[in-house]
Amino acid sequence: MSSPKRPSFRYWLEYLGFRLIGAIFAAMPVEMASNVSGALMARVGPLSQKRQSRLIGNLAAAFPEMSDASRARLAREVWRSMGRVIGEFFHIDEIVRDRVEVANPELLAEIARSGKGAVLCGAHQTNWEAASAVLSQYGVSPMAVYRPVSNPYVDADLMRRRGKYYGGGLRAKHDRETPFALIRHVRSGGAIAVAVDEEALDGLPTPFFGRPAQTTPFPALVARQCNAPLMLIHGYRTRGVRFKMFVTPIETPRTDDRNADIYATTAAVQAELEKSIRQHPEQWRWIHDRWRESIRSFGIGRML
Repeated sequence: MSSPKRPSFRYWLEYLGFRLIGAIFAAMPVEMASNVSGALMARVGPLSQKRQSRLIGNLAAAFPEMSDASRARLAREVWRSMGRVIGEFFHIDEIVRDRVEVANPELLAEIARSGKGAVLCGAHQTNWEAASAVLSQYGVSPMAVYRPVSNPYVDADLMRRRGKYYGGGLRAKHDRETPFALIRHVRSGGAIAVAVDEEALDGLPTPFFGRPAQTTPFPALVARQCNAPLMLIHGYRTRGVRFKMFVTPIETPRTDDRNADIYATTAAVQAELEKSIRQHPEQWRWIHDRWRESIRSFGIGRML
């Protein structure tokens, strides 16, 4: 068996670039870092022909009543919003400390107090890093799923910065053990955090902005199987680097038809998320192929 390849010199260059960018943004006041990074992305992002085309196409399908000029302006603000998150990432401790207002913190406090486990659904909306990290302010230390980056040095740095906000640990998205670890964590009384706004090729075709979108049923599955509360964490940027977040409970039916229950819960999560995104569409990450058709049919019975 051949030994694993050693990281290339390119990884070192990428990592040095990452650290340099991080040092520059960290040296700026948080508002300046956010504004500068957002302005840069608003200019550079549209140059990506593939992503810009997909972004405009997604906006056209979601908002058919909108003019081409309005969609172009909205697309630029989507890029700006994503850019701001990059600059703000290097100030995450300051942001979490006093720049995120949670409208109903009592729900988070109850999760921490009960010790019964919970399933928290999130999305790449507004500053999603802050939305996840702020949970720790209320005693919730979830286990979360993350997508590793290809550069191992950058990935380790990101893990170090994020890890302190996830007391349950961070699990790689495509690790086969991850689903089982998450279920065990909920059964032992812990909370888990799962993104529900990315396409899942083996997911459920669930209505989202008027089109079926392949959506992971995993949060609904765990909530029903473990008899745990299911909640959507969502919100928006109020002004500058300040945010307002909401915790919305999602009803999980528990009838004799398990498959129908999981589908209904998954659809309810997507409906609430769509409602939230429509209020501030510039603050959601529209660049992914959220509505790509599945490469195979899905059967909940097979998964369970």
